[in-house]
Amino acid sequence: MNYQLWLGVIAVIIAGILQGVFAVPMKYAPRWKYENIWLAYSFSGMVAFPWLLAVATVPELGRVYAFTSAKTLLSITGFGACWGVGATLTGIGFSMLGIGLGMAIILALSASLGSLIPLIVLNPQHLHTRQGHIYLVATTIMIIGIVFFARAGWLRDKVGGHELTGASGGSFLAGLIVCCSSGLLSSALNFSYAFGREAAVHALVLGVPSIWSTVVVTSLAVSGGFLPNFLYCGYLLLKNGTIRQFAVRGAGLGWICGALMGLFWFGGQTLYGLGISRMGSLGVVVGWPLLMGMIIVTSNAAGFLTGEWNGVSRESKLFLASGMIIILAGLAMLAFGQHSS
Repeated sequence: MNYQLWLGVIAVIIAGILQGVFAVPMKYAPRWKYENIWLAYSFSGMVAFPWLLAVATVPELGRVYAFTSAKTLLSITGFGACWGVGATLTGIGFSMLGIGLGMAIILALSASLGSLIPLIVLNPQHLHTRQGHIYLVATTIMIIGIVFFARAGWLRDKVGGHELTGASGGSFLAGLIVCCSSGLLSSALNFSYAFGREAAVHALVLGVPSIWSTVVVTSLAVSGGFLPNFLYCGYLLLKNGTIRQFAVRGAGLGWICGALMGLFWFGGQTLYGLGISRMGSLGVVVGWPLLMGMIIVTSNAAGFLTGEWNGVSRESKLFLASGMIIILAGLAMLAFGQHSS
């Protein structure tokens, strides 16, 4: 393994750790409600950091968008908005099921559908090929893993899971539905890249290094995703009268936690792109499942360390571990499907 490949692997591992723990700071802003911390995270991670990076790495950013067709720009933004709805549901799901369990369910669905749906939409004829069959089997495996996670969460819920997770209330079934819906919609971010290649090509033509060419897609897509998060959080701020929490004594900690969430999430996205660019042909085969696996393992480790699974039965933990192993196996199969394309 050469030096560049090692650097890429390390970057992807760090990216997975950052994205696995991105939601942890929301546990440490006690004076803020969900809508306060999630809005601070959304602004920093979906607007501030992405556009700062875009301006810093794409000198002719305005020309790139000027040369890109309106249809492509609308596709990028529209799919980003769909992903944003999924991101909104992600925060709600975390508050209902906890970080570890919620992240695993959302990520499993997002990862499998993010590979399967573009194949069906863009290349439906490949569905009956070896690659298509692998994707179908891998998606089935991931769903089985989600069933195991669901069983673990149901058992935890029976012994007072909301107290353990710090959840705001609501049944486990409702939390499961929210997380599954989030996973379905979160895969739309991949579609922004699939249907937004024109913008990245224009960036390359204008002299942007290939390592930064997709930044023009990312910044526009995640900003589209900010809109539904802003609308939902704004609605809750007005409904619950929590907008004043932004200015109460000690609110600075909340702003710091929100900014950290945005930095962890978008920093992970950026490091992943940098990592796979150094891994050559192994970027998709090794980098992608490594990222997914690290997020799942890290988020559940964070859940354990922050007390989400304290006091639950051995059976519940066994189902959780089994679900994790099954989903990691599904991710490996998805990577094999990418390699066989």
